[in-house]
Amino acid sequence: MNDIRIEVLGPLEATIGERPVQLGGPKQRAVLAALLLAEGRVVSVEHLVDVLWADDPPTSAVTKVQGHVSALRKALAGSGHPGPADVLVTRAPGYQLRTTDLRTDLAAFDRLVAEATTRARADPSAGARLLGAGLALWRGPAFADVAAPAIRAAAARLNDRYLAAAEDRADIELRLGRHRQALEQLGPLLEEHPFRDRLRELHMLALIRMERPIEAIASYQRCRTLLSRELGVEPCGRLRRLAASIGYHS
Repeated sequence: MNDIRIEVLGPLEATIGERPVQLGGPKQRAVLAALLLAEGRVVSVEHLVDVLWADDPPTSAVTKVQGHVSALRKALAGSGHPGPADVLVTRAPGYQLRTTDLRTDLAAFDRLVAEATTRARADPSAGARLLGAGLALWRGPAFADVAAPAIRAAAARLNDRYLAAAEDRADIELRLGRHRQALEQLGPLLEEHPFRDRLRELHMLALIRMERPIEAIASYQRCRTLLSRELGVEPCGRLRRLAASIGYHS
């Protein structure tokens, strides 16, 4: 089989069949990441130079980009693909990573989330299971080992999609009365993302529905202190109203 599987939800990895592809060093990985993010569109050499060196490219930048592309093709061939130039195509004004015969964990995640959104209306439990399956594909932050700033910015947007799916799953769990499961899911996420309003709201709701209002108020107070200290703002209106509903008055 010539199918290439590329995993981006965590460190960047690729396999052909059961054989891993040696993706090379940081810049080579950044080139591959930029091509993957283009989702089958042509990526100009100029854009790849910007990804790799931002505002300070060397005079040999174009040649180096060509070298990285050549090395990626050799890596595909070395893992058994018979036509790497048909996968990573030279196409003016740059290169195209063809999506035929290419499978990614990101595409699988997106399919599961879309199916969950549709199924959850009639069958919330199925929606929660599908979201859980999608979230389980993540091995860490997207493109975790690619340091190029342009890739990190794109990765941050992908990580937001993970958080939104996790929030949706917790919301369904709460609607199904599975408050403890929701709380177990939300706690670690809130530790990592304390400024995220919807995570905080769902965390407070889970505590309230478990008849732990004092802990819900404590969660709100931590949020308020953090926002005041770091950003100089108050919690959003939804959080303030939720806190007031259980007797908190600033």
